[in-house]
Amino acid sequence: MINIILCGKPVDTTVSCTLLPTLERYGGVQYFNGKSLEQYGSGTIKYLVYDCENLPQINFEKGIILFKNSFISSEKMNIPNGFLCILEMKNSHAAEILNGTGAAAITCGTSSKDTLSIAGLDEASATLSLQRSVRTVEGKILEPHDFTVKLLSQLSPTRILAVCAALLLSGEDSSLEYVI
Repeated sequence: MINIILCGKPVDTTVSCTLLPTLERYGGVQYFNGKSLEQYGSGTIKYLVYDCENLPQINFEKGIILFKNSFISSEKMNIPNGFLCILEMKNSHAAEILNGTGAAAITCGTSSKDTLSIAGLDEASATLSLQRSVRTVEGKILEPHDFTVKLLSQLSPTRILAVCAALLLSGEDSSLEYVI
């Protein structure tokens, strides 16, 4: 099972409302937000998503931490070496927390400085660019490349990038065109 921690204000559903149905397509998901536990998809569940305001004590060896733009915290966190972090470049609170931790992080945005950026966008699809090599949760190295994403509805660049970053780090094959 691939563990994904969404970290930010509970009322911020910007990412989760797109991430959960997408992960359902890619193997099913169990979702816990502190109040309710839900399952999306049937049969074998590939993903566990924990939505929280502050990072809990993590006792898993590997996973993904996706920092929402609503994340605000000033305390340093212990992030296990096997966890990969996703944040927008403009998310200064998450960047400050990660500074000096040694945690592997990828930034998402529209700048050439971002690890994952949007190269093209229209109503039905997007082209994304992975601009640096990254390691997946399972340790596979992904080299820089462009890939396409089929959009089932109009989505903001923030949602597209966050969900696609989670899919990439989870090891989902981007050559098959993601559907979100």
